[in-house]
Amino acid sequence: MFRSIRFAHKHVISRLSDTSLNAFYYTLKTEAYDHSAWNDVTVSKAVRAVPAPLEEQPLFLSIDDTMIEKSGKHFELCSKLYDHAAHNGSNYLNGHCMVSLLLSFPVYQNGKILYLSVPVGYRLWDKEKSKLALAAELTAQAMKAIGPKRQVILLCDSWYPKAEVAALVEQFENLEMVCNARVDTALYGLPPAKTGKKGRPRKRGNRISLDEILLNEPETGDWLIGMVPVITNLWKDKVVYALVTAPKNGKGSRRLFLCTADPRSISFDWENSADKTTCSYGAEDVFYLPLAWYGLRWNIEVSYYEGKTFWSMEGYRIRSKEGIERLINLISLSYSAMTLLPYSDETFSGCQSASAQETRYEIGQQIQSEIILCSFGKFLETIKNCSVLINVVESYILSGFKKFQKL
Repeated sequence: MFRSIRFAHKHVISRLSDTSLNAFYYTLKTEAYDHSAWNDVTVSKAVRAVPAPLEEQPLFLSIDDTMIEKSGKHFELCSKLYDHAAHNGSNYLNGHCMVSLLLSFPVYQNGKILYLSVPVGYRLWDKEKSKLALAAELTAQAMKAIGPKRQVILLCDSWYPKAEVAALVEQFENLEMVCNARVDTALYGLPPAKTGKKGRPRKRGNRISLDEILLNEPETGDWLIGMVPVITNLWKDKVVYALVTAPKNGKGSRRLFLCTADPRSISFDWENSADKTTCSYGAEDVFYLPLAWYGLRWNIEVSYYEGKTFWSMEGYRIRSKEGIERLINLISLSYSAMTLLPYSDETFSGCQSASAQETRYEIGQQIQSEIILCSFGKFLETIKNCSVLINVVESYILSGFKKFQKL
């Protein structure tokens, strides 16, 4: 874990390059190139990591935002933000708000289909653009990198399905959305049958209350679930599917979820899913599957936790907007590369079942070993008759690499 750019330069970068520390600070700050290209690299690498038999399975994109608390007044765009999850004794903190995008793609693990998630990119909210606009830009860029042939489902909480984000479903033919929605969202029945009378036919039916939707009791889970096709103001006259849930114990209120596609039209192999809830929902009623898909959105919260805990995402000291955003995206790129490596390179396939911390540690050890071998080899080149010593060092490092492959 790099505590700062200075720490990374001293222990890694300086051993691989003669470039000065100031040059790396300048690179992070300059606007000479667009770092958003890194996002396309992550997306393309993830899509290529999908095994050929799973290419018909949908990809999932999740959008959300996270707060990063900073002390002092010298950081650009630092402001007082409301954070319902703050642990500082107040619901407000001084810091930055980052909008991010996460990509979940299918891989095989122990013969079952598991969805692996990687962070694609981050945007620093500067109040010139809304968080909805930033999220829409990130998603649109990822959709262009994915291409029109893959089915993609966008996941988001109740804050995002509106304006620019909701419009993405109409902008991209291969994009659908599963979202949590406000319980006061206006729901209308499907248009009534034509009567043959003069006048313009109705485009939608009567308004539907959540309490009017009949809930069933699935065998799996702790929720009562009801589903009904509806029309909402979010997508004009498009038929969407409303799923209403309530706790079986009756102690909670109803929640509303919307799916913009008929679940039967999504090519999703729930029978071979590694998630037991997904298998159970699919076997009982395929219309329950959007709730299982929405569960993948939690992976973006996991990525926030791991980024802040293990990747020093909160520890930056760069003050400019460009530098902060570029550094966070560089961390995101490193995080994604580490996650993808066991699935894109057979050399590291032994880490597919390892935790993120174990994989990160083992890959870090190999990087350090190679740095030591490289620098030590250059030192030995100035010593006569050192071939025996070089062979001993190489054997020691390679033995550790073979141990890593067996994990």
